[in-house]
Amino acid sequence: MYLFRATNCTYYTRMVLPAYLRDKGFSADIKVSLLTKQRSIAIGRNLVIAGILRPLISNLTPQSQPDEFKTQVNALINDARASFIGVTDTLDDNAKPVREVTQLIPTRPTQLAHNTATYDNYPYNDNRVSLNKIKNKSSLYSMVNVSLFDALSKFIISKQKQSVSALTVKQLNQRIGHFIERTHLDDVSAITSAEAMEYKDCLLEEGRSHKSNKDYLAAVSQFFKWCKLMRYTSANPFDEVKLSKPGNQAGHDLARQRWQPEQLKHVLQSQDFIDKHPDFKWITLLMLYHGLRPSEACQLHSNDITTIDGTTVIHVTNEGMSQQLKTAQSKRTVPLHQKLIEFGFIDFVQTITDRTSKTSQLTSSPLFHYQPSSDGVWSHKFCREFGKLLDQLHFIAGKRPTAYSFRHTFIDELKQLQIEESMVAQIVGHVYHNITYGRYGKQYDVKTLKPVVDKVSYTLNLFLPV
Repeated sequence: MYLFRATNCTYYTRMVLPAYLRDKGFSADIKVSLLTKQRSIAIGRNLVIAGILRPLISNLTPQSQPDEFKTQVNALINDARASFIGVTDTLDDNAKPVREVTQLIPTRPTQLAHNTATYDNYPYNDNRVSLNKIKNKSSLYSMVNVSLFDALSKFIISKQKQSVSALTVKQLNQRIGHFIERTHLDDVSAITSAEAMEYKDCLLEEGRSHKSNKDYLAAVSQFFKWCKLMRYTSANPFDEVKLSKPGNQAGHDLARQRWQPEQLKHVLQSQDFIDKHPDFKWITLLMLYHGLRPSEACQLHSNDITTIDGTTVIHVTNEGMSQQLKTAQSKRTVPLHQKLIEFGFIDFVQTITDRTSKTSQLTSSPLFHYQPSSDGVWSHKFCREFGKLLDQLHFIAGKRPTAYSFRHTFIDELKQLQIEESMVAQIVGHVYHNITYGRYGKQYDVKTLKPVVDKVSYTLNLFLPV
């Protein structure tokens, strides 16, 4: 139960009905106009209405009938609202005349037409602001109720039209859907900060990491920000919902794990890794020595490996068939690490190029056999295979680094070498926010970046990926 003020400034009491009754025809909630725009008066009236509704709702059972319940509520609310006429009304110049309740009403009309006949016949006008004010409040009839599922569908379509990766779209859909499945309300406009706070508690109870919970809240907040812009709701209920860091964890402990030297040796020098297909091993080394994301490595084509000013480089791009990038900043050109040259990566690429030129008219082909999943995610099959390898090597799920941790490891190695952050950002495809270098500085050329990339070194006895 809570007191709220609608967009027409009139105060309402709202109480939620048990979710199991919705299939029987009950509304999701009861909203009763308190017929005043003064909060001091509304507070007292809210207590009266709540005192009537609480016992009625408590007595509801699976056998209760919506029509009987509605009739009972309407009768009691009519009597209560008649008692509102009294001394307090002299304090309220905007007090609304008491009229008989005909139905349980929503906070906003589902749809308002723009002609007088529709307004005159509108069944809820007795419980809302006067008819003339409804006609004059364009903000009321410009906002319509939209279901959460319909809004999510439109939101995802909007994201797909933007430069957003398929993986990001998939995660947004999954995380927002997670919220929708756990709320008892149907419409976007019905969600308030109270439901947002309840969802935060739900996330904390489900045992995810702090970072994952922040990602879930951020996705839902982004969704409601979009809904607000679309005028499906008047506010983003997640605006003020924050997730505090666990008190027993330091800030760096909340970041993705990096690979420790002994863990790298355990994986990369194991017979299980040595026996893997060359494609699997090359992708792993590309992530380890360049900080590539798994999807960036899996989707490389033969023409993404070229030479600039005598330096062999990798073009991380979305220009090839089905290639995608996480962000616009992900598009970059980085020098090939000397270790991969020594391992024979250039020869491997040349083999793929020669094979392509002999078998087809194409000028380029994928370097590796991994293909994107049905939703366009390139890394899905590789990451699943990598997880199985870690299982074979007895790494405990949830407490181990992952394929994505190679990127974190590479960046941490550059940090420990005290490399300029603007240079690291360019190598790994991050936004650099410092105004001096970020806005005014030019990009580093590949000759400058080459010795920096080559500085990253691991004490490993690796076998050639053949």
